[in-house]
Amino acid sequence: MFLPYDHDDFDVFMRTRTREDFYCGTLLGGCGKQLTAKRYTDKKCHFAHRPPVHCRRTRTDEASADHLYIGQALGRWLVREGQRDTDITYPDLGTGPGGAVEARFGAGRRLIRVQLSHLPAPAWEAARAQLSGTHTNVQWAYGPHSGRGHGEVQATGHAICFTCRTEGGNRVVYVGTQGTDGTIEWTTLDTCQLTDEGIRTPHPTGTDAFTGIAATAVFPLAPGSVAFTVTDEDTVPDGPARLLYQAHVQPTGSAVVRARVSLPRSAAPPLGHRLHVLDGTPRLHPLTAPAEGAWLIRADGFTSLPAPTDPRWPGLRPTPTPRPVPESRPESRAFTVGMTRVGGEYGHLTPQEYSKLSRTQRRRYWQKVKQRSLAEQHAQAASGKPSARSSKAFPWARPGLTKHEVVKAVRDALVSAARRQVCVGWHTLAEAAGLKPDDFSDLARTSILVAVDQAAGPEDVLLSSLVVSSGSTPVPYFNEILGRLGRPSGLRPIELRRVWRTEQVRTFAAYAQPPDHGDA
Repeated sequence: MFLPYDHDDFDVFMRTRTREDFYCGTLLGGCGKQLTAKRYTDKKCHFAHRPPVHCRRTRTDEASADHLYIGQALGRWLVREGQRDTDITYPDLGTGPGGAVEARFGAGRRLIRVQLSHLPAPAWEAARAQLSGTHTNVQWAYGPHSGRGHGEVQATGHAICFTCRTEGGNRVVYVGTQGTDGTIEWTTLDTCQLTDEGIRTPHPTGTDAFTGIAATAVFPLAPGSVAFTVTDEDTVPDGPARLLYQAHVQPTGSAVVRARVSLPRSAAPPLGHRLHVLDGTPRLHPLTAPAEGAWLIRADGFTSLPAPTDPRWPGLRPTPTPRPVPESRPESRAFTVGMTRVGGEYGHLTPQEYSKLSRTQRRRYWQKVKQRSLAEQHAQAASGKPSARSSKAFPWARPGLTKHEVVKAVRDALVSAARRQVCVGWHTLAEAAGLKPDDFSDLARTSILVAVDQAAGPEDVLLSSLVVSSGSTPVPYFNEILGRLGRPSGLRPIELRRVWRTEQVRTFAAYAQPPDHGDA
């Protein structure tokens, strides 16, 4: 049985049942003991063991019983096709039942084998030879995690595939034909025919038009089963709404493979020192070009795990977590005494001095800078004379030029650069504000760019990522900008550069001008 996750569907499910009707299925790798159906409104409804619990079942997701649904569907279909002496079995391939489904019929001389778990090529060839020697006809079919469908396509020109989907509180079995182009046309078993070769779908080559259900990804992957870590290689676009990340990927129970992970542009970039799990139902696409790697996985998002490792994915090892710069006790004490002890009367710190402050000290630092700036402006207004020191540290404090005007000028210049799909330096931004680059300290530049990115923008992209240093590298205070905007900061140089490049791509995409389709 499939217990619906939603509490309303749960109520419908329980109308003809009691809470004493459920047991942990041994064909699921379970213990056979009684379960209780749990109803929740704030999380998924599920079955729970009654204490004491001594169950070794490792999978409890909605796909964990797909072998039973496939076996049930095959048995019913074979009966409709006139086969009365059918026998459905679930052989244990070393990890408990669920790795395969075998349907024997025709006095046991014919066999349909649905391979669900991953099977290495040598084991696959040995199983084919063994089964062919004991049956007059064997048809192999493949589930979404077997990894052997392409070998069948190469051998025979097509492969029969199975998958299950949750629809209306039930798991529905679909069967399809995978053609040489890698696509699969899905349908249900009741539209298929039993021939001398086995299952024949309405689309024997996988290339005919199909109107029942749209063609989907080649391999839908089980939710919560795929983890990944990103490499330090550049991110590239995947169409107008997605980005491609080079990654090391490991499905549960399988080996680590190198793949390209496609995620929405709106998603925050995954960090190299974290372990991530793909959300939803990822779609696995085989790539034909060797230079592109073996696989492409598209997903709706990801969740970063709190720990850098997880026993479900033992082969994944993120890069080491960046270590924060240790605080210097003498400078910390000096900071608490007064700004003049650390960075001058107006609190001007060098980037090296500023990086040694803790987050709390940095917040207090900016508060004092603001207080001193306001005090200077009041003194200036009272005396009618501008202060050279305040104007040098903060150009917008000059008479006739406010911070708002500088921020607006810089933002307009960055938006223009984004629409032209180019990066700019501070000479361009200073000119847009009617100033010189030397008028801006690093702290002033940081404050301006933080104010620019705090303003509402499309998809929360960072216009500050378009500002480059003389060597076309991130500005030295980009890490600080990320931290003040509430983004992950304190990154290693490799991670920082990748986040910087990703934000550039997102910004260019958000401000890209639509093509002109007018008549010439």
